[in-house]
Amino acid sequence: MNLFDVVGENFFKPLTSQFKTLYFDCLTIIYDSYRSELSYGIDREILVAKMSDYFERSNISDIEFEDEAEILKDSRAKATTFLRKLKDFGWVEYEISNNQTAKVIMPDYAVTVVQTLLDISHPKEMEYQSEISMIYSTLTNEELLDRPYPQVLRPVFERTRALFDGLKKLNTSIKKYIEEITADKTSEEIIRDFFTYHDEIGSKAYHRIKTEDNISRFRNTIISRLRDMLNDPAVFERMVKGYQNIENENDACSAEDEVKARISAIIDSFRSYDEIVSEIDKKHSKYLKNAVERAKFLLLNTNNIEGKISTILQFMAECYNQEEQNNLMEDASDEICALFNMFPQGFLSGESLKAVAISRKITAVEDIFDPVDLSEEERELRKMAISEKNKNRFSKKNVEQYVATLLSDRECFMASDIPIETKRDLIRIVFISLYGHSTKTEYIVKPKEELICLQGFKFRDFEITRRSK
Repeated sequence: MNLFDVVGENFFKPLTSQFKTLYFDCLTIIYDSYRSELSYGIDREILVAKMSDYFERSNISDIEFEDEAEILKDSRAKATTFLRKLKDFGWVEYEISNNQTAKVIMPDYAVTVVQTLLDISHPKEMEYQSEISMIYSTLTNEELLDRPYPQVLRPVFERTRALFDGLKKLNTSIKKYIEEITADKTSEEIIRDFFTYHDEIGSKAYHRIKTEDNISRFRNTIISRLRDMLNDPAVFERMVKGYQNIENENDACSAEDEVKARISAIIDSFRSYDEIVSEIDKKHSKYLKNAVERAKFLLLNTNNIEGKISTILQFMAECYNQEEQNNLMEDASDEICALFNMFPQGFLSGESLKAVAISRKITAVEDIFDPVDLSEEERELRKMAISEKNKNRFSKKNVEQYVATLLSDRECFMASDIPIETKRDLIRIVFISLYGHSTKTEYIVKPKEELICLQGFKFRDFEITRRSK
């Protein structure tokens, strides 16, 4: 069906006219007025009063339409005229109620368009976690399988499409930020956009899909459940019949092919998740790198070489932008060429380009020193001293052995339980805490708020627990 057979030829004219902002504000007032109603209809007088109040508060000057002889000065006249024109364009309709009062009705297609326009002007961040949770819970609910198409496959298909559309929009929005970096912007504007990106993309949408909203945790179960539904003859037959009833499909073979196609589309979408996120990762990294490099370039100190080159290039760009007749292929003026003379050469001579000779003088090799002659007893003493020194070191291995000894017959203990007699004992506790934050140790530490004072030493207590394998 042709779109304009539904909405009419003049439907989009209000949004392209000189009063498009006023038209859109009026449509928003009409749409918002329906929220407290039982249907998309409201008394005409109530709506005219709301629109009149809008024109009054906005202090809009006189309005003159090309096809209207009268100049609109009064707020009520503006409201009634805009409402009449919206009716002529097909955005609203009039309906007479039982008490002979006129109601303004917004057709379903107009409601859909206004909702879309409001979503564009006030974008909402998608909650990936809620979408994937609904898909997961729908597929794992056995009670819904008595009507598998309307209760399972159809909502899962629609939510999957919405979920991956949201991911693709995130991918596109990052691309938009990357393209804006190369625009003619100042360093302040780039830094401002960088923080805007960090608030709206980096620390929200991007961070969430990498952490709590990560789809990979649910993907295998979702794909497995879809395959089970496809391979179960009874469930699949109910899905085909449900598709025929809901979608008004009389041909069973076509319904069967469509059900298989929808299941395959959902599975393919979840399989492509890693590829989409990988592309988002690349664009995210590219934006961060480009934004920082661009800001650094614009903020270069003019006292160094890079700053001087940046200043010269900006000056040349301004000159070429101001003078349309300039050609980039022509030689630069003497004034600009002089700017590049940052390392003036005092004079040229025959020695100016001569390479510096490399000295190849051969010197005598020094004699190798005589080794220290140690007796066997002295050698063993030195070995024992080195071994004892290694035992007393606060290496990761030694600290782990000490903690393992303390954990020999229990699962956990507090740092305050470790006896402290010397400064060395306190240093050992410090190393226990440091190594405990590593993922490769046999134990973990959990900080506490309590401040401990032992033998004149103060430290914040922490719990030492055996790491579960």
